[in-house]
Amino acid sequence: MDNKMTFEQANQKLDETVRKLEDKSLSLAESMELYAQACELLRFCVKELDAYKGQITEIHKRIIEKREEEQ
Repeated sequence: MDNKMTFEQANQKLDETVRKLEDKSLSLAESMELYAQACELLRFCVKELDAYKGQITEIHKRIIEKREEEQ
């Protein structure tokens, strides 16, 4: 997977891959290849979301600490 891909690009590609998987005319081999791609894209998206969640948690923690200092 392209390490320079953004979350938005990966999410869009994941949507496209899922639409392709819904095509009933795909062979089993094609479906398996697309499924593997979808899993990798999903893994990337979850990793990106987890990273941002960590950043948001840290910012929230600093806000709470600042409020407590002001009281």
